Amino acid sequence: MAERNFRLKDSELLEFGDTTVAHLKQDINQFTTFDAKLNNTFIAQLEQKVVLGYKEGGDELNVAQLQEKTEAVDIAMQDCRAYFKRLKYWVLDAFPSQKAIQKQFGVGRYRNITGNQTKMIQFMEGLTDTIAQHCTTLEAVGTPKEILNQPVTLANALREANKIQELKKGTRTVDTEGRVELLNDLYAILRKINAAADIVFEDEPSKRELYRIPNKNGSVVVEEQEEEIVSSLNNL
Repeated sequence: MAERNFRLKDSELLEFGDTTVAHLKQDINQFTTFDAKLNNTFIAQLEQKVVLGYKEGGDELNVAQLQEKTEAVDIAMQDCRAYFKRLKYWVLDAFPSQKAIQKQFGVGRYRNITGNQTKMIQFMEGLTDTIAQHCTTLEAVGTPKEILNQPVTLANALREANKIQELKKGTRTVDTEGRVELLNDLYAILRKINAAADIVFEDEPSKRELYRIPNKNGSVVVEEQEEEIVSSLNNL
């Protein structure tokens, strides 16, 4: 998993990036004169990273999307539990003293089955065969047809919801890593601009301050960090 190279909040870094783009557009001639690579194309690339950073929405969006998938699983599980209660009534009616058959239908194993979505999927998948084996007796006591036919639909719905949830868990990790890499790139660019501004505006302190990267506590990058920043320019 990629780690953040900066201490700012993601939103604070993006806000500073946005502001820096605006300042650069006004001062681009001075920067280009100092370093020809710091031109309008450079600004466009920086702006694109800021826009993309905002567009991705952060991990909060990923969490919300995962919650949506989790809620779909919960609904499917509730549907299966409600079905189990109805089925149990007819199973006990058809096999009142046959514990072994009752157990095949989940009677006595309810908590073990219904507390875990994977176990519930396995149970619902196997229930179709169990019903087929004992269908005649179940029909004889008046078990509704919909009860006998419903396991396939419920199993498919739960399996699909579970699959989508698991896929989102995986993509959340990938999305988060990609976002961190994007923000690290943005931070590296802002460091480069900060270092260049220290030279371009060395005689204009107020102008120079516009390009200083805020630290987590709201202060700006301290002077002793700037040598490190300058040394990193050739790597960008």
